[in-house]
Amino acid sequence: MNPFYFGAGRRRLFGIYEAAATGSAGKRAAVLCNPWGAEYVHAHRAMRQLAVKLSAAGFHTLRFDYFGTGDSAGEMTDADLEGWKNDIESAMEELEHVVGAAQVALIGLRVGATLAAKVAARKAEEVNALVLWDPIISGEEYLQSLEAHTRQNARWLDLVTVGSTPVPGESVLEVQGAPLTRSMMQELLRLDLGAVITAAPARTRIIVSERMRSHEALGPILAGRAAGPIEIDDVADVRPWIEDEFNMGVVPSNAIQRIVEFLKCAAG
Repeated sequence: MNPFYFGAGRRRLFGIYEAAATGSAGKRAAVLCNPWGAEYVHAHRAMRQLAVKLSAAGFHTLRFDYFGTGDSAGEMTDADLEGWKNDIESAMEELEHVVGAAQVALIGLRVGATLAAKVAARKAEEVNALVLWDPIISGEEYLQSLEAHTRQNARWLDLVTVGSTPVPGESVLEVQGAPLTRSMMQELLRLDLGAVITAAPARTRIIVSERMRSHEALGPILAGRAAGPIEIDDVADVRPWIEDEFNMGVVPSNAIQRIVEFLKCAAG
């Protein structure tokens, strides 16, 4: 495990590189794309275990913090989804440089999955495989689920300014302990996986541990792709992005194994 910083100027990003196991053939490379907010915190252990398993399977792996999150530069109130897509591209370039690989696989969880799909669509020549782990299909559905969960836990607050990092002219909502600006809320609301999935690589797999209403509308789009249909792989497992007293710390081993097996087959 090799922690380091990459990126230019004020947008320095913190990453952790896991080298492929000794004796691995080829230059397989994979970039992991985190979820947002509290889901990032809860899923941290699962993403780390995924990186370890990929490394053991022969993949050079990079997981990193988006700008404004974790140990990367910036404040969450300065972050935006467009910038995070650029961060994913920076992570791809960094890993390609370190490994000497021409292509990488992208694996994203939740919001990270939807962002990974967008990046794969505009960087088609550099992405040889894509795994979308419980992706956000509809931004509206996602925000509604966040609101319902937060109200259930009596933590949904009125629009307030976060005291430590006020944004002039912009109110900030606190959602499960994470600041959410109005502009970020609008970006999340506009998320639409169906609009970009048609441009996803032929080697794309969707891993689902929780079926949503939006999956029904996505089905015909996946089946009618010119590049070939995409399979939705239903996996019975814990949802690592949710804080659950009964499953706290439990690694979603079934989902991780399915992801690793798919990428190994995709790499040939």
